[in-house]
Amino acid sequence: MQGTLNNRRNARWLAAAALVLSCFILASGSISAQAPSRDQEADAALEFKRLRSLQATLGKIPMEKQEKEPHKSFLRKNDKLIVYSEPAGQWYVRSELFWNLHSKYRTLPIAEEIAWAGAQNPIPGECEGYVNCYVFILTETSGRYLGLYPNGKYSTQAVREIIERIEPLAAEDTQYDLPAEISDRSELRKLISELQALLAGVTRPDKEKALALLKKLAEAIK
Repeated sequence: MQGTLNNRRNARWLAAAALVLSCFILASGSISAQAPSRDQEADAALEFKRLRSLQATLGKIPMEKQEKEPHKSFLRKNDKLIVYSEPAGQWYVRSELFWNLHSKYRTLPIAEEIAWAGAQNPIPGECEGYVNCYVFILTETSGRYLGLYPNGKYSTQAVREIIERIEPLAAEDTQYDLPAEISDRSELRKLISELQALLAGVTRPDKEKALALLKKLAEAIK
């Protein structure tokens, strides 16, 4: 029975990871393919505003009215830009749209705000207690921001988010099931290493606590 549950949980995790990666692939080209105009600052601000406006509008659509007008037509019109999260019963902007926009305007001051918006944007699905999934999401959100802006405006908050997520996973009396399969343990070690690397350039005081927790989690699966 335990093996069956593990298989189901792993299948859900793989499906969630595949969904995130597919969002990144589908989003590529939708924004980055556009040629920059002469007034890049204005263009960047406008494109960023459109994404945030879409994000805000999606958040106001009641779950029970998604199949009713005008919401149904709105969702259909923006289907290339959004993704559905079944556990939440909500539509989200595809995260990679923010990251692509950041890449396009990475030399501009607004780029950091775009990156932070990407880091804070919800990722569809849920981890259901699977530790690998939680660490993976951190590498694609707070960790990804820190890799770009290790001592940026939101770096302290990003490090704290990592601590808050890793602390219960690495606790002695953790309620989470650490992976038992060799392949899952190997994957988790790799994810931990990636997150440690993303923290490498950070000089915020909480960095050492975050690294200590990641080290403790890694040692728990040796």
